[in-house]
Amino acid sequence: VINMKYQKHKFQTHPVNLKENLRVALCSYYEIRRATVTSWLKSLPHFVRDITTVINFKKLILSFIPFICYLILFSSNQEFRHMTGLDHYIPPNYVILSQIEEQIFFCHPHKLLSKLANPVFDLLAAVPYLLHFPLPLLFLVYLLATPKKRPYLYQFIWFVGWVNLLGVLFQITFPTAPPWFVDSAVFDEQGNILYNAPVEGGFKRLDRYLGTSIFHGLYSKSPLPFGAYPSLHVALPTVILLTHPWGGWKVGLTHVIWISLSAIYISHHYLIDALGGILLAILVRLAILKVWSPFSEPTNENQISQSKRLDFSYSVPTNYNINV
Repeated sequence: VINMKYQKHKFQTHPVNLKENLRVALCSYYEIRRATVTSWLKSLPHFVRDITTVINFKKLILSFIPFICYLILFSSNQEFRHMTGLDHYIPPNYVILSQIEEQIFFCHPHKLLSKLANPVFDLLAAVPYLLHFPLPLLFLVYLLATPKKRPYLYQFIWFVGWVNLLGVLFQITFPTAPPWFVDSAVFDEQGNILYNAPVEGGFKRLDRYLGTSIFHGLYSKSPLPFGAYPSLHVALPTVILLTHPWGGWKVGLTHVIWISLSAIYISHHYLIDALGGILLAILVRLAILKVWSPFSEPTNENQISQSKRLDFSYSVPTNYNINV
C-alpha cells in the first residue's frame, strides 16, 4: 500500500494551475504504475530479471519489422498475387528448376538420394525439418541466455526477417514447383493437373511408418505450395551460421549440410534450391555489413549492448504539491 500525503491548498480555477495539476496527476499515475512493475520485476528469478534489464524495446520493435512484413506477406500471398496480377501473368513454373539443375549437374541429385530411402534416413531427415519451425525462437533464447552473444540479438532478428521477406517475395513473384510435384504430376491436354503426389513428399513414408499424419497435416496447410526456390529451410540455418552460431561454426555448418541433404532426400527441394537459400543469406548478410543496417556490428564478443536498463532502486515520492 502506497501512502501519499497531499498538501492542502486553496481552490483556484486559473487555467495554468489546472494544466499543472493535470500534469502532476498524470506523472503520479505513471510513477505508481512504474513502481508496481518494478516491484513485480524484483520478484522474478535472477536469470529472467537480468535479461529484461538488457533489452532495449525500441530496438526490439524496430528489428522485428521485416519479420512482421514477412509473416503478413506469407500468409496473404495468394491475395497479393491476385491484386498485382501475378497469378495471371506469371503462373507457377513446373519445369525450369529441373531443367537448370540437369544442365548444371547432368543429373537430379534428389533422385539419387531417394534411392537410399529407408526408415533410419527418414527419421534423420525429419529432425532438422521439425526443428525448422521453433528454430528462430530457440536461437533467440540462446542469444539472450549467453551474455557475450546478446549484442547480436537485434541484428539477428533484423537479418532473419530480411532473409525470409526477400525469399518469400521471390517465391511469390516467380513460383516454382518442388521436385515431388514435378515427378508425380499428371496433366491433361489443356495443362490442367489431374493428379499429384501428397505435399509432404518423402515424409509420407515416415507418416506411414508411425501411423500418423504429422507431416501431411503440416504441409497440406501451407499457403505457398509453389515456393521451392530459394529454400528457406536451408536459408535459416545459414543465417545462424553467419551470426555466431551455438557450438561454433562447425556445428552451424553441420546443420546447414544436414538440412540441405534432408530437403533433397525427401524431394522437397532441388540442389539448386538449397544453394539459392545459402546464397540469399550470404547476400543479405553482406548488405547488412556493407550497405546499411540500423544495428551496428559489435566490435567484440565482450561488448555489452547499450540498452536502456530499468532502475530497480526506484521509490515513489511521498509528497506532491497540487494546486487546485
